[in-house]
Amino acid sequence: MNPVLQLAIATLILGTSGVYIKLADLSPFVMTFFRAGIPLIFVSALFLYRREPLFWGATPFLLLISFLDAVRGLCYIIGFSYADLSSAVVILYTWPLFTTLFSWIFLKEAIPRRNLWLLPCFILGIAVIYANSEINLSSRSFLGLTSVLIAAVLVAATVVMYKIKAADFSVYRLIFYQNLVAGVVSFPFLLGTYPGPNPFQFTMGGIYGVSIGIIGFMLFFSALTKLPASTTALLCYLEILSTIFCGIVFFQEQLSPNVILGAGLILGASFCLKKTSDITP
Repeated sequence: MNPVLQLAIATLILGTSGVYIKLADLSPFVMTFFRAGIPLIFVSALFLYRREPLFWGATPFLLLISFLDAVRGLCYIIGFSYADLSSAVVILYTWPLFTTLFSWIFLKEAIPRRNLWLLPCFILGIAVIYANSEINLSSRSFLGLTSVLIAAVLVAATVVMYKIKAADFSVYRLIFYQNLVAGVVSFPFLLGTYPGPNPFQFTMGGIYGVSIGIIGFMLFFSALTKLPASTTALLCYLEILSTIFCGIVFFQEQLSPNVILGAGLILGASFCLKKTSDITP
């Protein structure tokens, strides 16, 4: 399949994540198991069938990526559970800002002058969207947006790591390490939940794990090594359209003036950043 088409389909699929999260209405830890545990079981069974070592290529670096991805995934699920899908996905796409800052702080990369002028746009966009919700720790919307913001920071922290490792490992191996920590840590929460998920919740969780964790990321990782970073970053914006569409269709969400203005500031600044990187939801 053409890698551009692969990535386009992958990002559209990833944009449906919030639908399964909200419809399942499960504990974030239990939903994390469906998201990470199902892909982990699938690729582990595949490795055993092929008689391949489960932990082939394991390094502290890969385990660090897996840990960060586990935290990112949990924050993502909390965020999309509590906040409107449209607001959440726009906040998620502040990741280019953090990628730029991390590159400057840790990699000593120079920040182009134009990018410096774009930083206030990100900050103002975040503030505008936050102003659309009650700002206190008891507000579900506030907690949701903050969780997504943390997820965006972790996306920026792991984005370059995946690009580095994508050339060295198969798609299945990347999926294995992506979900290893999250799948193992969240499993006891599934066992300890009483009452357990009902059939509908199991169905939503199962579809979530298969469509996002297996199909979506198989397509994503497969295309990742074949496309330049600029093309990857542009195609990933399809996730925003997919998520907003799902919010309107499934939950009758309305785009408030704050969300529209905040989205314009954040996405406009993100699009204009000179240096872009690949993303992994």
